[in-house]
Amino acid sequence: MELTKHFTAALTAGFVTAGLLVCSAVQARADFKALSLAPGFSPNPEVIRGRSGGTRSTPDCGYVKAASDPDYVVTLTKPFTSLKASVQASGDVTLLIEGPNGRVCSDDVNGLMPEVSGSALAGTYRVWVGDYVGQADSGFSYQLTLREDGE
Repeated sequence: MELTKHFTAALTAGFVTAGLLVCSAVQARADFKALSLAPGFSPNPEVIRGRSGGTRSTPDCGYVKAASDPDYVVTLTKPFTSLKASVQASGDVTLLIEGPNGRVCSDDVNGLMPEVSGSALAGTYRVWVGDYVGQADSGFSYQLTLREDGE
């Protein structure tokens, strides 16, 4: 137990020193993924699977995981002229994205499925796939697709 504390402290110090403070609880989740994309990325599309929802209620995007606990952290190393994020799921889900372009919530764009597309500034984006269930571990299976349009 003591060794684990020292290892965790050293690892956290290493991330802080590198300027990459990442919550270890977030990294431990099965559906968490950090991505780094640039125009012309491959494979295009990038497809990720997970489970929707959480217990944090948002005013416009259903329930998501905690603000400090995004499903994905996506870093765009350069601006994109046209990038699309879409979700296919086994139930009614939402897509919440916070980043340099601001905050956007998408719901029911393609039937019950959310979709966001357009230009995107370089920078870091936090992404949550939410739902209207409001319970931990009760969400829907989903597939998040990131596609550079025109490719």
